[in-house]
Amino acid sequence: MANERQKRLIQESLDDLLTPEAQQELVEKLGEDTEFSSTYERLKQVDRVLRAAPFERAPQRLALNIMARLAESVPELKTRVSSLALALGLTLVFVVLLPLLVAAGWLILSVVGNAAALSSAIQQLTTLLTVVVGVLTVFVEKAQTLVATSPEAPAALLALIPVSILWLARYVMGNDSDTGDAN
Repeated sequence: MANERQKRLIQESLDDLLTPEAQQELVEKLGEDTEFSSTYERLKQVDRVLRAAPFERAPQRLALNIMARLAESVPELKTRVSSLALALGLTLVFVVLLPLLVAAGWLILSVVGNAAALSSAIQQLTTLLTVVVGVLTVFVEKAQTLVATSPEAPAALLALIPVSILWLARYVMGNDSDTGDAN
């Protein structure tokens, strides 16, 4: 049986992607191992038959039915995507709410001696938190809709987080250097 390297050599050969060095390696392997050579010849024959076969496009309905059955047969994928969406949502809630909670704590501690200022601060804080909860509710509803219509979207969004953080860091550092040059 061919090992992974040999399988890759066969596949690249059938796809006409071999470098001259890899072609030489394939020729050497074919000369050394009769089982590998027979496997290569069988696969080469299958490749010729498949290339000569007429190409017909499957009806779109067939493709959709196949994809639906695949999705039904892999329920743990749905669970993983849902878990990923939940983790992403909780992370975003934490990232958004942490600065607000720190600011609210500082605000309450700074106005605790003045009853009128404390009352005003609590009212403003309540209004702000109501807006934040409303925004997060909309965000969660949109995220649930997105996951239902496009299960791969949370993974794509998760992949964008490091890029966004890097962009934000560069933006902040760029603004700091701009203000440093002006002074």
